[in-house]
Amino acid sequence: MHSHAMTQSQPQTFTPLEKRVTLIALMIVFLLSALDQTIVATAMPRIVGQLSGLDLYPWVTTAYLLASTVMVPIYGKLSDIYGRKPILVIGIVIFIVGSALCGLSGEFGDLPLLGGGMIQLIVFRAIQGLGGAALITSAFAVIADLYPPRERAKLGGLFGSTFGLASVVGPLVGGFLTDLPTVQLLGYEVAGWRWVFYINLPLAGLALFMILVKTPRLTHRTGGRIDFIGAALLLTCFVPLLLALSLGGTAGWAAPHVLGLFALAALSLIACLVVEAKVENPIISLSLFKNRTFATANLSAFLMFMAFMGMVSYLPLYMQMGLGLPATTSGLAMTPLTIGLIVAATASGFLVNRIGR
Repeated sequence: MHSHAMTQSQPQTFTPLEKRVTLIALMIVFLLSALDQTIVATAMPRIVGQLSGLDLYPWVTTAYLLASTVMVPIYGKLSDIYGRKPILVIGIVIFIVGSALCGLSGEFGDLPLLGGGMIQLIVFRAIQGLGGAALITSAFAVIADLYPPRERAKLGGLFGSTFGLASVVGPLVGGFLTDLPTVQLLGYEVAGWRWVFYINLPLAGLALFMILVKTPRLTHRTGGRIDFIGAALLLTCFVPLLLALSLGGTAGWAAPHVLGLFALAALSLIACLVVEAKVENPIISLSLFKNRTFATANLSAFLMFMAFMGMVSYLPLYMQMGLGLPATTSGLAMTPLTIGLIVAATASGFLVNRIGR
């Protein structure tokens, strides 16, 4: 994604103001994207209680992560072809729309096609995830275009600590908003947990304004077409895999439909690897996995996020529904974990910058 910068005969220059405003806007959108995973987790037990759907609990998180996971490589390729700025702007707009819809889930009772409030929230979280994927992908791609490699490491640490900050602040803000009393607004009762989604609207709007006004047009482009077959195979790999992992716990791991979903995911993965090895413009270049740094960093990130998302999703549920604690207290309990994240992310960024490796 980043090699094209070197192919330009005339490298683009940016003013310090353009760089600074763009960096602040990117940090806002990155913070929002990171916050969205932790802030909602603390509010979820209350949401489930009000929208009634404990059996659908994991899908509120899964829908967001599934949509964003599948779209990350697609947005990456789109921004290579059409430029970073348009994709980032589209991502923020989708994220704002998704956030507003999430806040309205269940407000108007059952809806045609969408059904009850919990199903509505799952669908709207998926829309939010479609926007969230562009925020993270474009943020790192724009940084790579604006700053030389040595400075990127320091900024990588800064973004890592932003994620850590979101992890600390998210559960606390989520708990605080969830514990807010229900208020009357325009004739509707707005429960405290809805502000968990509405808080995104002014912040994302501010970031969108800053990016539209001050972010320069990043002129580099790479040619090529989007690998739609690869994208479709990614979908038919991830969706059945996540469905099988979610259903296995209740239906039994040996249930025919669960085994069928695992088989479909495995076949799609093999087909995806075959297609990506042969296609001219792959969604994911398999040659990247020959790079030991890339392979080990992604494997460690995979293991870390598996533990992290499990913890932030289910600990608030246990504390609020099992121990009967208020949402704010369950948010506070996450603080030691997230302080460790901030310290490690910031330190590793500065170490890379200092050592140069």
